[in-house]
Amino acid sequence: MKLCYHCMQQIQNEKLRTCPNCGKSLAIQQVSPRFLKPGTVLQGKFIIGYPLGYGGFGNTYVGWNKLLLRKIAVKEFYPEQYIGRGEDGVTVTVPDESLKTRFRKGLQQFLEEARSVAALQDIRGVVAISNFFEENGTGYIVMEYLEGMDVKTILKKSGDKKDYEWCRRVVLTVLHTLRDIHKRGVLHRDIAPDNIFVTDEGVIKLIDFGAAKHASSLANMKSEVVLKVGYAPIEQYSREAKQGPYTDLYAVAALFYRMLTGQKPIPANERAQKDGLIPPSDMNIKIPEQAELGIMVCLNVKPEYRLQSADEFMEVLDGKNFVPVYEPEWILPPAEENNGILSKIARLPVAAKAAICFGCICLVCGIAFGVSAIGHNTTQKAESVSNTIEDGKVRLKDYTGKSYEDVIENLKDQGFENLAAPQYDFSSEAEGVITEQSVPASEIVDVDSELAFKVSGGDTYYTMPDFTGMAEAQVIQFFTDRNFDVEVHGDPYNIDVHMAAGAGENTGLAKKTGKITVNWYFSKDIERGICYDQSVAVGEKYDSTKEVSVFISIGQEEAAFIKQVPDFTGLSKEKAKKALKKAGLAEIFSLKFKDSKAYKDGISAGQVNRQSVAAGEEINVLKNKGNRQKIVLYVQKEKQVPKVPENNQGGGTDKKEPVQEPVQKPEPVPSDPADLGSEDSGHRNELF
Repeated sequence: MKLCYHCMQQIQNEKLRTCPNCGKSLAIQQVSPRFLKPGTVLQGKFIIGYPLGYGGFGNTYVGWNKLLLRKIAVKEFYPEQYIGRGEDGVTVTVPDESLKTRFRKGLQQFLEEARSVAALQDIRGVVAISNFFEENGTGYIVMEYLEGMDVKTILKKSGDKKDYEWCRRVVLTVLHTLRDIHKRGVLHRDIAPDNIFVTDEGVIKLIDFGAAKHASSLANMKSEVVLKVGYAPIEQYSREAKQGPYTDLYAVAALFYRMLTGQKPIPANERAQKDGLIPPSDMNIKIPEQAELGIMVCLNVKPEYRLQSADEFMEVLDGKNFVPVYEPEWILPPAEENNGILSKIARLPVAAKAAICFGCICLVCGIAFGVSAIGHNTTQKAESVSNTIEDGKVRLKDYTGKSYEDVIENLKDQGFENLAAPQYDFSSEAEGVITEQSVPASEIVDVDSELAFKVSGGDTYYTMPDFTGMAEAQVIQFFTDRNFDVEVHGDPYNIDVHMAAGAGENTGLAKKTGKITVNWYFSKDIERGICYDQSVAVGEKYDSTKEVSVFISIGQEEAAFIKQVPDFTGLSKEKAKKALKKAGLAEIFSLKFKDSKAYKDGISAGQVNRQSVAAGEEINVLKNKGNRQKIVLYVQKEKQVPKVPENNQGGGTDKKEPVQEPVQKPEPVPSDPADLGSEDSGHRNELF
């Protein structure tokens, strides 16, 4: 069996040259060198088809998951200005050594954003991400393939603009989704007509998260490639400017403006010099005054003067209690006129339609009467047999709301063996009931296909995810979203010192009592702030009353925090201060200078000749952080030369007696405890 790489339809007849589904040639066609060749396989299971599109930093392909037998979309990180394909036509290379670090940073942000969006799968208005990974020197995101069209296409088919009420419903639906996303600490950063997708069922979904953020990490890239000009606020023109929910609200207001007027707003960087943005009402657009005010406020160049949350924008549009209605009739343009027989019948007069209907009824009844006499028992039996389409293929039912154990038993009876372990999560549904299935109802699949289910754990059980590779904030978010309280232990030497990192505030779930601790510890191989271990095995069905410990990397091994006290001998005061800073001990020690009572050969006046903490002493800066200590440095004074007494009595010849220098006694150890130890405690040995 082969695939059509245009529509990913499975073709059973190997002799066909044209796809019976989309009508396109089955012969593999040449593609641009920037794209993967159709038929390329990633991770051993994702088959790449022809490209769906591309942008400043990525390619998007239609694809096929050969394990789940479903159509997918695959996004590839590909900032064309910096990279190219290797001779194999697959591997991504960065020819300029100086750009490799920038490329790597952009790739990490690309995958990091995928991880964030993958955690939003319970939000209906977000495109579902099923996998993301590194391969061929770059990164890939696997997501659901959406059938439908984006708002940009809808506008093209509708005279390039829409009436206020249509635009308002679209914008309120987008804001409804953004409200849930922003609560999770995630920003979209690329709201625009081509990133608002409407499925054939009328569901509005946000796609292409974080595009501007990923690409902006690649220095020197032109703004018009990185950003959606007209939709991007001023803060996205700078890699240093702070971004927040108000960043997305600017883009939503720009989307609203574009759909109403047929024109994009003037680019924010141009408006920063001279703002000539014209309100929609000045273009004879019928719009309520309050709604126009909301749009123009959110389009303010300065972030602090915009509305600050999706809730505020929704309220301005009289949508405080708005609930999205996902229906294709109101949002999608009417289908192109069909000139087939059914269409022609639909245009007939009522009397003609009635006559045709009557004739059809008589014909059907006659056939049904004959068939029922012969096959009455057969019909009854057909309802009780399995939903097998043909040998080895089954049309799946809707299993949501049914007992997981019963469904699994039924599927095994039909020949399914590749059944993934259930994923439990808290739910208002009864424990053990299926809440979601990996393959939609009515799809026809092979019995060898992998099937997975999400199952209600009631208020008690959940499946332990794999936290390794997640950032600390994502780990905490997972638990607080499920109404757990989380403690963070940031001191690896004292587990009793902790802080409350987050409180569960999900009022839709019962409060969870299991103790959740996030522990920072040494790991030189894992990036700082990333989880590298957990106390509960991945995939375990776990009781919410039990304890979980997660371990976050400090980013270095313990030895990296051991510093040596420098030898200050022979250094001036200024050089001594610089030496302390260079040794990495400036936050642990302060220097106190005292005049030395002793003299040391080889040391000039103004230089240190002795120190209260021995050179080479090892100090653990992490362990002693916050316990500021003092090192006393003794500074050599000018050497005192004794005066020779005059002997001039009796007018005789001067006779000088040799003068013996007084012997310098060793300087006693200072009795001031502050000269040796802590400024607070006076006990030097508390350091070590």
